[in-house]
Amino acid sequence: MSSIWKKVEERAREYVAFLDMDFVTNYIRKNCREEADILMERAEELLGQRFLFADKWDMEPCGDLIFLEKMEWQKSPNGDPEWVYMLNRHDYLHKLMAAWYLTGEKAYADKLKWYLFHWIDHNPILPEGSESTRTIDTGIRCMNWQYLILHLAGNGLLEQSEGEELLWSMREQLVSLKKRYIGKYTLSNWGVLQVTAICQGYLLFGEYLPRDGLKQWAWEELKRQAELQVMEDGSHWEQSIMYHIEVLLAYMRLLSVQRFLENDGKGWKPAQLLELVDRMSRYVLHCQGPDHRQPAQCDSDATDVRDIMVKAAILTGKGEYKFTGTPCLDVDSLWLFGKNGAQTYENLTEEEPESRSFHARDTGNIYFRSSWKEDGNYTCLSCGPLGSGHGHGDMTHISLYYGGRSFLTDSGRYSYREDEPLRMALKGPKAHNVCVIDGESMAVPKGSWSYESYGDRLKNDYRNRGPVHYAEMAYQCTLKDGFPCLVIRKVMAADCGIWLVVNEIHCSGEHRVKEYYHLDPAVRTDLVAGTDPAAKADRRLLSRDGLTLVAWGSEDFVEEDCVISPKYNQLSPSICLAKEKTFKDRAVSWSCFYGSGIRAEMAEVYQFGKEEPAKADLVTAMTFALSEKESWTFLLWNRETFRGGKMYQFKELPVYGKSIAVHCLEEERTWYRLRN
Repeated sequence: MSSIWKKVEERAREYVAFLDMDFVTNYIRKNCREEADILMERAEELLGQRFLFADKWDMEPCGDLIFLEKMEWQKSPNGDPEWVYMLNRHDYLHKLMAAWYLTGEKAYADKLKWYLFHWIDHNPILPEGSESTRTIDTGIRCMNWQYLILHLAGNGLLEQSEGEELLWSMREQLVSLKKRYIGKYTLSNWGVLQVTAICQGYLLFGEYLPRDGLKQWAWEELKRQAELQVMEDGSHWEQSIMYHIEVLLAYMRLLSVQRFLENDGKGWKPAQLLELVDRMSRYVLHCQGPDHRQPAQCDSDATDVRDIMVKAAILTGKGEYKFTGTPCLDVDSLWLFGKNGAQTYENLTEEEPESRSFHARDTGNIYFRSSWKEDGNYTCLSCGPLGSGHGHGDMTHISLYYGGRSFLTDSGRYSYREDEPLRMALKGPKAHNVCVIDGESMAVPKGSWSYESYGDRLKNDYRNRGPVHYAEMAYQCTLKDGFPCLVIRKVMAADCGIWLVVNEIHCSGEHRVKEYYHLDPAVRTDLVAGTDPAAKADRRLLSRDGLTLVAWGSEDFVEEDCVISPKYNQLSPSICLAKEKTFKDRAVSWSCFYGSGIRAEMAEVYQFGKEEPAKADLVTAMTFALSEKESWTFLLWNRETFRGGKMYQFKELPVYGKSIAVHCLEEERTWYRLRN
């Protein structure tokens, strides 16, 4: 046996011992029975070359079970090239390794090795790449191989010749990544998934990798990528939480290996990588809804993020991540951290996050909630730059949860296929909860990854004072007829379950604006006639799981059929509430949503010295009565007061500002100024 392979085998045995796989398998049997049953089902399918890509963080999942009688790595059986990419990433092969640990049946390990060597025999590494060796998939595959080689070698399941064949193939693949690396990868999740594989490869198997500067280049490039891609607030520039998490997971895996080896990588010290992981994890902490799912923003699925919080808690030692994690480790986290990770997590004390709101100024995303309980209210607002090709036409979008349940939602992504009409439809503004002017507004998609035109966002403003929140978002664009257009959306919300959305649009000439609100597929609607003579529009009851939210607007809502894609390749029929109006030069409209038992009506506010109430185009005023003794009144100004008194009065209470909330409890009135 060569001394080099002997070192690899020794390191692999140390890794298996470090994880304590006896502890891991017993933990899975005790605490992860449901996951284990699914894992074994998938492993059985893989023995028969049947593939189902349905793991939580599969980037392009496919829920159809597909049998490959002849193993072909570059042919799509369903016409979607993404299926081929998933096949060649080899994430699923961990299930065969885990099944061997859980059962001791050698057939699982043998089939795992069969897949690895079959892939090597049928996929030459070409200079220009192929359907099975794209750079992103090669990076993911090599990182998966690294763990699989450790487990196989650490359990004596690889002969030296087999191990060296795998390592030399991995070497060839990693070298090819550097040769095929192009400048745009520095600003792409593709680049991160390639370079982390090279860095981790040198940590674990450096003896088999070239000493020609590749290692130094990879670590330096990884630092460049992080500086460009990850904003100071922890958000990822591509505007997709799905790919934010893919990048974060790559960093987490690399950091876990550094800790196993107690190695700084000769390029990026663990403390530096830990700070990055903490920053990105904090963003995930705040973006998750009360059901622990990430919003389906841009090219994302509505995925449960608790396993990410588990990993963040173990790596950072912070109890706020455990607070929104699972009671026990999931299989993936256990597979990564082993016994030490499980004990670290168990010994952590849960700590409720200090803040209930998060303003990611760098990417234009705003999140706030009434509490950290699973029955809390939650709001997600987005008005930022396009980001990458994964970005959607969603400026000023709003999603909201009431009583812990999703009511207004993002439509999702469904497909990346160029020949799928829904790909372009779900990228466009009409698939989001926004205003659309003359049928187009801020974004016109062109193909799967680009746009004919896209608006320019302006600076967002977010304020929180006690139980009330206010956000102001704006963008400017040019319509196809050459008309410049400015859209301002103001959102005020109270923690008790009240939302008021005011849209102010400036566009010279005559135009038509349509406002969309897509409902979660679980929401059902009923019509209730309006009672306020000042606003003829009817009100809608939105119901799900015993909860009721009322929708009311300045114009009648009309129900339209729509589809929601909570997961790639999946569609659910749903309802979209839409309302529209024509206008000349300027339009102001409002929509409000409020919980069951609350009464809403138009309110009156008076400019100082005037006997008539202020007009609706100057100030939008709404009162929401929680009971006979308690109410909230929202006052949102839509124009500058440049004539007469600058102070206003609401029920003899003097107020001044552009965004004001007044809380009345019996005779006591408290007012909050959220924008001057």
